[in-house]
Amino acid sequence: MHKETFTAGVVLPLFNRVTKLSLNQIEIPEEWDELFDRKEKKQFIKKLQEQFEKTGCYIPLVVFRYNDKYVIVDGVLRFLALQDLNLNQIDCIIIEKTPNSKDQVKDWIIEFNLKSVPTVEERRRLLSHYLRVVDGNEEDEISCNEKYGFVSEQYGRGWGRNNVITAKRSLVFDNENPENALNLSTRLLENEISFDRAKKCLDILADPKNNYDLQKENEAKILEGYISKNYDLKKAESMMRQYNTKVDRGTSEITVLNDISSDRYLILPGNSLDTQFPEGTLINGIFTSIPYFNLIEYGKDNISKGSRDIGSELEIGREKKREDFVENIVDVMKIGADHMTEDGVIIINLHDTYKGSICVGVVALLILEMQKAGFFFIDQIIWQKSNPKPQSNETSRFTNSYESILIFSKSPDYYYDQLRIFDPEKSATVKSGCSEQGNKGLGKKKSYHISNPYKTMRNFLCDNDIEQILKLNISKERSQKDGLQNGFFGSFPTLLPIPFILSFFPENGTVWDPFGGTGTTGRAALMLNRKVIISELYEKNVAKISEILEKGVSEYDENEYSSLRKDFLSSDDQIDLAA
Repeated sequence: MHKETFTAGVVLPLFNRVTKLSLNQIEIPEEWDELFDRKEKKQFIKKLQEQFEKTGCYIPLVVFRYNDKYVIVDGVLRFLALQDLNLNQIDCIIIEKTPNSKDQVKDWIIEFNLKSVPTVEERRRLLSHYLRVVDGNEEDEISCNEKYGFVSEQYGRGWGRNNVITAKRSLVFDNENPENALNLSTRLLENEISFDRAKKCLDILADPKNNYDLQKENEAKILEGYISKNYDLKKAESMMRQYNTKVDRGTSEITVLNDISSDRYLILPGNSLDTQFPEGTLINGIFTSIPYFNLIEYGKDNISKGSRDIGSELEIGREKKREDFVENIVDVMKIGADHMTEDGVIIINLHDTYKGSICVGVVALLILEMQKAGFFFIDQIIWQKSNPKPQSNETSRFTNSYESILIFSKSPDYYYDQLRIFDPEKSATVKSGCSEQGNKGLGKKKSYHISNPYKTMRNFLCDNDIEQILKLNISKERSQKDGLQNGFFGSFPTLLPIPFILSFFPENGTVWDPFGGTGTTGRAALMLNRKVIISELYEKNVAKISEILEKGVSEYDENEYSSLRKDFLSSDDQIDLAA
């Protein structure tokens, strides 16, 4: 039912109808005492008395008639002050309406006093009743909207309808959890925290998917740091994931770096969104292959039945929306950029996803969002696969036989060392049947051993003029499972990063691969005299990645590398920053 709210526009026109009433006709409603504490008002009442004696003026009381009495809606404190001045009559404005319930009496009192009450605790008390937080009785939508509008009008700027709703949610939360340390409603009324951050906190605590409650907050105090603006929402979410990982695994440390590091590489177990580099870490760029969007669940392999794989819940690529997938990728790249030299680059191998015959478009969206994030888009290279996986006859499009390699930079002046063609007349090819490149069906026996991997690098660089299309055969789709079960050079395939590492990363520079997978990017970087940091979500893969990286360290041949560098890279005096 529609309930009229009392504002200045309703009451002021009645001022020309002031009526003098005897003191014994006027009554203080018990509802007022339920909202206010008279003892706290003694000093204020005394000051009012002094003011009235000095000026002889006061604002009329606002009352409504109930039986033979006039009940005060506005002016209780003025009435208490005037009682001791020996007046026979008091000026009053009589409302020609009668409330239909005790709640409505309270509502009228609140509407006259909401803006003027001096303390936060009183404002909490009044809002709690007015918005029906205390008794839990929900009102109809029209009444709720009227009250939201009234509160918004009274408090003005910053108190739009949505923020009033957030204030109500915080009041409900604090009422249900009186001992909670967040005190959202009080801090909102004190303008100590923003409505947006309060709402985000309430959303996080209300969503069971976050697996984060007040008990955990009392220990971790992550939301406290967020609403205090110590860090942003992404950081808070990352900290909650790390906290839950620690709690669920029952360990005191999330990562133990000493067991999986050397002077040439470092493995960081855990979600790349939560990466915390050792203090002082500075990388020269990123080279990584992003998990396919909605195509592969890497965490399903080697998980015992009934056990919980924490990593699978955090796996990038399993998001429901492409926008969330791309947003997570960009956030990972931002983490890397925060620890990157100004001339650093970000190189991403990403395959688009198709739903039937329709392209989802994650590659195009990623380019756009990376640019919005402030990165510079340098180029898009095509990795052409000569023997792609056949597609169904029901698919109404050409066979997809390529993946994209996107190159971004942190600044317009990025490191670049031009590759050159060693011998244009040479027609070097990788030997037929070589499993490193995945050639198959050529009548040759497969070999998983390469006596000299640098020779394979030379063959690959000679086969490609390093323009915008790289040709590289693969025997099957990339798989962490397959890559980690065999040790041969090229599972990723390892050859793919070689021209990019040579051209965009300085010698002895550091490459970060936030999606470690098989570790083969790291292996290639190590063989090219670069250092590497690998992030890997699944602990089950870490030992094998460490093994792969150790191979890269042991296979590094200074003479072979120097010869490769001399033949394919610009001379030292030509190395410069790209303009």
